Amino acid sequence: MSKITKEKYMINLLNNKFDQKDDETVLPEKNYTEIDQSSGKYDQLIKQSQQLEKVYKFHRSIIHNLSSGLIILGLNGEISFSNKAAQEVLGYEYEDLLEKKFYLLFSDEETGRETTEILTRHKKKYRNKEFEFRKLDGSIIPIGLSTTLLVDDYNEFEGVIIIFKDLTEVKRLKSQIERMDRLALLGELSAGIAHEIRNPLAGIKAAAQLLEESFDKDDERITLFQRIVKEIDKSNRLLKEFFKFARPSKPRPEFINFDSIVDGLFLLIGARLRKQNIKYEIDIDPYIPQVFVDETQIEQVLLNMLLNSMDAMPKGGEIKLKTGIRSLTSFEKDTLDKVFSNNHDLKYLEVEINDSGKGIEEKNMDKIFDPFFTTKADGLGLGLSITTRLLEENLGKIDVEESNEKGTTFILLLPCFYHD
Repeated sequence: MSKITKEKYMINLLNNKFDQKDDETVLPEKNYTEIDQSSGKYDQLIKQSQQLEKVYKFHRSIIHNLSSGLIILGLNGEISFSNKAAQEVLGYEYEDLLEKKFYLLFSDEETGRETTEILTRHKKKYRNKEFEFRKLDGSIIPIGLSTTLLVDDYNEFEGVIIIFKDLTEVKRLKSQIERMDRLALLGELSAGIAHEIRNPLAGIKAAAQLLEESFDKDDERITLFQRIVKEIDKSNRLLKEFFKFARPSKPRPEFINFDSIVDGLFLLIGARLRKQNIKYEIDIDPYIPQVFVDETQIEQVLLNMLLNSMDAMPKGGEIKLKTGIRSLTSFEKDTLDKVFSNNHDLKYLEVEINDSGKGIEEKNMDKIFDPFFTTKADGLGLGLSITTRLLEENLGKIDVEESNEKGTTFILLLPCFYHD
């Protein structure tokens, strides 16, 4: 059976053979010449055939242009049809999916066999069921699928219709939202604790300084009180970091040229870059739009990121910073529209910061944004947490790509207004 014949057959099933009436007949092409062309029956059949072809093309266009993947399974668990979205999500060509065993798409073959049997033999329906599929390139992606039974005109079971979506982006956004919620909750808690600690520390410092003045200058106990004051000052610096994380000052956004922020940073870190033998490469499109952010806060964000990269390369290496424009997802658009009043020119400026350092261990990938998590001996673990809060306040976002032998890549997203 040819590809187009299979597609027509499946679409006919999906649409109940187009509900043809008993007195209507679809004329096969091979019989056109067998009918007297002078008869009205010939013209009628030609018209019906053209209408049927038009309906077929219309339905085929709808199915192939669905944003969700669509797969149809036969009774033996083989794929008999797939639309373009299914092929794009899975990385296969149409011919590669045709007659392929459905269970082979699963990351776990045993789960795939069980699922295929449940769908085809037990005729069970799924609604928003999550699985993991293996793409043609071997990568694993989360999939959410729903199913329904495919029946013919006589209500005979013909197979299973499977509608599915790649949940990678959904899960990433969900993870970011959960992370933001945790940071906000912990921020409020940290602010309260820091405030309660700060007051008694101020009293202790004042008392220590007063006692220090009561001793003679050559009294050895003065050293002890000086040590107390020094430790209190150290604690106060830590508390200031807590406040930066817990309650960052409200941003004062304005339109800023992003390249001017980057140029200012180089003046701050240029000497250290040269000292550590680190190559600093910038690739900024001169035509990118201005970002709508608080310049001081975003400068601090970029400085934190660059210092982290430099810490990862104590013996030298390379830092690359490049920019691009990224469209909003529907979820991001819904969120930002509330602030920017349905501005259709709203995009994200995507800032990619890559270093050639040792990278992040896989076991730590989910922890790096958590407050107080650090792998540095003298670190507080607040750098990325503060960066995340500042970006959140400026309606931006941060994410990290999986580390590899080429180091680590962070992605920062900043709101901007882009005109084509």
